[in-house]
Amino acid sequence: MKRSLVVTLVAALLAAVPATATAGTDPAPGDLAAAKSMNVAPYFLVDEAGHPNRTGPFLIPVRRNVPVTVATGRASLQALLDGPTRRERNANPAISTTIPKNVELLGLTIDDGKAVVNLTKNFAADDDAAAGALRVAQVVWTITRFPTVDRVIIRQNGHKVAVQTGEGDLVERAVTRDDYLAFVAAISVESPTYRGVSQPGSLRVTGVGAVFEAVFSYRLRDHAGSVLDAGIAMTDNGAGWGEFDFTIGFDVDDRQVGTLTVLAFSAKDGSKIDVRKVPVVLKP
Repeated sequence: MKRSLVVTLVAALLAAVPATATAGTDPAPGDLAAAKSMNVAPYFLVDEAGHPNRTGPFLIPVRRNVPVTVATGRASLQALLDGPTRRERNANPAISTTIPKNVELLGLTIDDGKAVVNLTKNFAADDDAAAGALRVAQVVWTITRFPTVDRVIIRQNGHKVAVQTGEGDLVERAVTRDDYLAFVAAISVESPTYRGVSQPGSLRVTGVGAVFEAVFSYRLRDHAGSVLDAGIAMTDNGAGWGEFDFTIGFDVDDRQVGTLTVLAFSAKDGSKIDVRKVPVVLKP
């Protein structure tokens, strides 16, 4: 599966950072002095109805505002280790994490597309329960959101350990997103992030999906539930996992939280399947 996670500001700065440095930044270098905060996207889990053919919980990127730093990779992983906030849980009680409390990030290096993430032993990457694979998946999807990272090695207290994949295998090699597709919804929205912010009047939607004949539907509603736009979109692969990238135009009078819904229809009976709902802040 190709990756469609384009983060141009991050990539621009990371290109100028030594390969072994801690992962990158969101703001451009000249903006760091002026910026006070930035957004990162840790991957938590959400369990929801509307997926008759797959079993959740599913990985979702959640927008998290943090103090600005050049170490965006560390900031993203630290936000992940901190877990969902009370506000996030109150907004959606289905959001969760499988990462144990008090896990610490001891180090992060990136070299030639490989991230080495060093965590304390209580991360328990080799846990043979389903939660073991899910917690590794959360780390892998969080750090591979950066375009400079495509595979991950997990260390615990500096020691390389075997990790569970989504298929239940215990492996000592570097793992990738493809190892954890079992924990991804059939239509997985990467952008906007959960409660992400649109551009004025425009919402770019990217992600990956595995749907019949590559076709799925989308709807964007405003805060009152009125449909701002609806249509058909496609992935670039009708026979497995593929990418999608399209833009929705909309018109709202004020800044508000709307809802992006993506879904497919069953080829068997026409019922709605693979329904994903993403709250998004819409800017006029």
